Amino acid sequence: MNLVIPVSSAPTSPTAAWSLTDGVASRPFSAGAVRLDLTRPVEGLRIPLDGGRCDHLLGVDLSSLADHWVRGTDVAAVYEPADPRQLRSTVMWRAHARDAGVAAWELITSAQTSLLETDVTVAVHSECAADQVVWSSADLPPRWRIFDAGQPLPQEATAVLVRRAGSSCLVAVHPHDARRVDVTHRDDRIAIDCRLFASALEKGVLLRSRVLAAIGPARDDEAWAGPLLAEFAASPPPLTT
Repeated sequence: MNLVIPVSSAPTSPTAAWSLTDGVASRPFSAGAVRLDLTRPVEGLRIPLDGGRCDHLLGVDLSSLADHWVRGTDVAAVYEPADPRQLRSTVMWRAHARDAGVAAWELITSAQTSLLETDVTVAVHSECAADQVVWSSADLPPRWRIFDAGQPLPQEATAVLVRRAGSSCLVAVHPHDARRVDVTHRDDRIAIDCRLFASALEKGVLLRSRVLAAIGPARDDEAWAGPLLAEFAASPPPLTT
């Protein structure tokens, strides 16, 4: 059954700030409010859909919240898991204002360790309603190809466009960042996992990576997804911002 997901004809104001209460950040959205529980970051941004359902975008597989704060359109959190990797991660969810009917968010995550060397893989998880899935490599303009659910996503894939009645959802990893993107079908939903930081991390080294997500009208979705990907690819590295 098709799920109709209304998208507002006007984007969220670029000056609209997040509010933060008891570790839960929220921000206005066309269908209610985007919510982010920083104590459960794997759930990511909870985007309300019609019929009481939701998308979950840009979740991170981390735990042990150590600190958090809001600054305008940014929500930041520090995680210090007590595991053998001794990994310290700072994660920032940034809201972007887009053209009419399109909402976009960027996740910037960093990782460092006190060990001489450790595995630093971090998974960025998104899950959303889906009728059809297409993907593209870092080509600009994107060359969208239909995803075969019986096959793994090709290694060169950097962007996934999920189509359903009413809206489309874009998830993309920055083409300059080491990554692996996996797609898994679950009934009428799809899971997208962007696995960052493929190489081992040495003590004293700070790694950063970026993942983009957006929701916009299903009609002519390539018309808004292409420019958004081009802008994302041209954006400066996080260390310079």
